[in-house]
Amino acid sequence: MAPIEKRQLLHQYIDNANNHDVDTLFDYIDNGMNPDLPYNKWEDPEFVQEMDKRVNELEIGLDKGYTWDEVKALARKSVKK
Repeated sequence: MAPIEKRQLLHQYIDNANNHDVDTLFDYIDNGMNPDLPYNKWEDPEFVQEMDKRVNELEIGLDKGYTWDEVKALARKSVKK
């Protein structure tokens, strides 16, 4: 595909994207244009929201979680298979 066709297609994606998609596209392109900027997951609202959800599920008992010893035992067991 020629560069001009790619540009036109990108414009179509942007013009037809919903707000969430625009944010995602912007972040992707911005990160690609500024590769020296380190990604800080704690500044990513979706990451923080997901972590808050997981902590809440652990605290209220929806997710029992695993101890470190259980994680190591499961890992060892999966390697032996």
